[in-house]
Amino acid sequence: MQADITIPYAIADFAELREQGYYYVDKTKYIVSLERYKAPVFLRPRRFGKSLWVSTLAYYYDINAADRFDTLFGGTYIGAHPTSQHNRYMVLQFDFSVLQPSNNTEELKENFNERICRTLKNFVRAKTLYARFFEDFSFSNEHKASTMLEDILEHIRGYDLPRLYILIDEYDNFTNQLLTTYQDTLYETVTTGDSFLCSFFKVIKSGLGRSTIRTCFCTGVLPVTMDDLTSGYNVAQILTLEPSFLEMLGFNHEEASTYLRYVIDKYGEEKGIFDEIWRPILNNYDGYRFLPGANPIFNPTVLSYFFQQFAVNHGSNPYVMNDDHLHIDINRIRRLMQIMENGKEIIDSLVMDNKLPYCIADLHHTFDNENLFNRKFYPAILYYLGVTTLKDEMSMCLPNLIMRRIFIGYFNERYKR
Repeated sequence: MQADITIPYAIADFAELREQGYYYVDKTKYIVSLERYKAPVFLRPRRFGKSLWVSTLAYYYDINAADRFDTLFGGTYIGAHPTSQHNRYMVLQFDFSVLQPSNNTEELKENFNERICRTLKNFVRAKTLYARFFEDFSFSNEHKASTMLEDILEHIRGYDLPRLYILIDEYDNFTNQLLTTYQDTLYETVTTGDSFLCSFFKVIKSGLGRSTIRTCFCTGVLPVTMDDLTSGYNVAQILTLEPSFLEMLGFNHEEASTYLRYVIDKYGEEKGIFDEIWRPILNNYDGYRFLPGANPIFNPTVLSYFFQQFAVNHGSNPYVMNDDHLHIDINRIRRLMQIMENGKEIIDSLVMDNKLPYCIADLHHTFDNENLFNRKFYPAILYYLGVTTLKDEMSMCLPNLIMRRIFIGYFNERYKR
């Protein structure tokens, strides 16, 4: 690949993106609105820019990144309008996508504690992080994540240290895999009672209540796990369908068209080709509406893939319009469709008519694992996964040609056509 290509495909580190001169679509105005919440949860389909947004928040609030504020946020909305909260906290960041599903509770618990405990140890001991605040500190139990987090919170309270800002990316990744591989009994064990996951979120809830934790921001895909954790984490504030946050992730038409003009000017050999590229982009990538009548939103990762390939090809449209990771996502959806008792009817309806009836109240409904297997809620589950989008107030559809081609391929494979 050319060394000077500045299309940030698959880059999830905000500092790398900014310091290496990659193209950036500024979403930082939403930071101001997010500060009104202590336990926000934001759900979007996979590869929708959640990890980059988590990284953006980490650099904005991290007390260790104060001297980099102008470099990282100069020229952005929040750089010109910073809040009083910037660079005031110790940032504790977790990536739950690295947690591995298993066939038994003990293996899940061991994997969770191993991964999370390692992060907590590094948090207090790494000189590049916050070791200066924990010189006389020791954990009471270095093998139990909830106890270790509780120890950190007690130390912060006792020494009046900067509060925590917690970020949990893909909070439901491993639990969703349990659900879509028919391990719902194991899922129930993990998300109820005094399980390792519930205990961990109970500690976070306590820290929020005692203001040792300023904010805990979670991203995910499905609302199921968060609702099943209600007894231990009933402070969660789901912002997914709030109108003021609909465009916090993804690119609207104005952002995408500005991005395209940048790509054409920098990498296109012909300069007057905007319309002939914009039309196939609309057909292949457009279409996500997260509320009826809302502006359509592009998946930012998939669109950046197209722009990157356009740049690599010196201004020519790529022969392959979608990246291979979409097929990996579809494999996961296939497993879910096999669980759905009316999966065939859903596939037929989407492929033949590109229409799937739904009730808008179901999108706001409280979901537990039983609802995942209730045919009434299948359209809502497909919506959260990004398989479908809202056509109007009564029907869903496939969002674009890319998803339609993939679905038709699955349809032909399943029925040997």
